[in-house]
Parts: sequence; structure tokens; C-alpha cells
Amino acid sequence: MAQQTAVDWLNDVLISKGIFFEYDILQEAKQMEMEKTIMDYNAGYDDAKCNHINDAENYANERKYINDKSSK
Repeated sequence: MAQQTAVDWLNDVLISKGIFFEYDILQEAKQMEMEKTIMDYNAGYDDAKCNHINDAENYANERKYINDKSSK
């Protein structure tokens, strides 16, 4: 069984609350998620070629995946 994506998870949660997206919006979100995954994979590949060590937490922070609570 394929792993559920964040977009699919959010869609399931919203459906359970009676909130529905139009099909086109859901597909656009899935396409954006796929493109971001490809960019992240390529960034990791490039880091490995350069012998650059970058831990996951720093990578996420650099790309603003995690909200910086200290700046609020």
C-alpha cells in the first residue's frame, strides 16, 4: 500500500468535517507536493555529490517547513 501524502491526509480530515475541495484544486495541490518532493530529492543528491553534510532539521528550517515561533 502506498504511503499517504500530506495533501491526501489533509483532504481526508477536511472531508470528515464536511469540507470539500474541487477536484482541480486537489490535483493542483498534489502536483505542487510532487514538484517539491522532486526538488528536495535533487537538493539532497547535490549535497551528497559535494560531500556537504546538512541535517534534516537545518534543511527544513532553511526552507521554512517549520514555522519559527521565536519570531512571533
